[in-house]
Amino acid sequence: MNSNKIKILIFASAAYVILFEFLFPANGFFPSVSVILFSATELFEKYNFTKNLISTFAAVYFTILVNYLIAKILFVILFRKKFEESSDDGYTITFLAFSYYIPFILIVLLILVWFPDFTFDKYVVAILVFLPKNLLKFSTEQKHNLKSYFYFYKSLGLKNSTILNKIILKLNEPDYFLNQIKDHTLVWSVVLITEFIQQKEGIGGILFTVFKYQDISLLFTVIILVTIMVLVLQKLLNLLYDKVYFWR
Repeated sequence: MNSNKIKILIFASAAYVILFEFLFPANGFFPSVSVILFSATELFEKYNFTKNLISTFAAVYFTILVNYLIAKILFVILFRKKFEESSDDGYTITFLAFSYYIPFILIVLLILVWFPDFTFDKYVVAILVFLPKNLLKFSTEQKHNLKSYFYFYKSLGLKNSTILNKIILKLNEPDYFLNQIKDHTLVWSVVLITEFIQQKEGIGGILFTVFKYQDISLLFTVIILVTIMVLVLQKLLNLLYDKVYFWR
């Protein structure tokens, strides 16, 4: 974070404290800092925030991992079929593109109607929402270059499975994970919305209770805590990406 951003953050924080702690402490829109601090304590003591955070955290990153593994397997299958059998993958791409443009809220509602009491609905929803996009990205990225790579290494005597798993897949991984980082906040949003609608364990469940009782101070506290955590994790993911794919 550069010095200008730090200055802006300090100025905004100071302005918030002055406005809503001293000038307009009871305004009905923005809680004072002291109320937010009190709400944070209440959040951990009465709402079991840590346990619910772990539940949401697990859903987000388990989904990202499972999506990668499934997309990786399907990518290898599709490209092996394409290169070995010279088949056209147009129908597959069309289907994936169609699935990608389905509004995710419809998928959320459909899964919750089908399986209203299923504990792992949020996992299923997040996987179904992001898998088509991830596989579509894997299948279309650098399409012509990948074909050239495949036949070049095949001419050197390498096996098809080795080329696909060790070379083609690895060439696509940097762009794939870069898109995962870009979608990081969106994955959190999908999981939170699913928890909110389902009214079960997770930060989304807490948000539903807070919304039900119109507790503005608790709502602000949850928003602040989750936003800070997501921002920190986003920075860590960016640093990890730069370390692993420095050659990109």
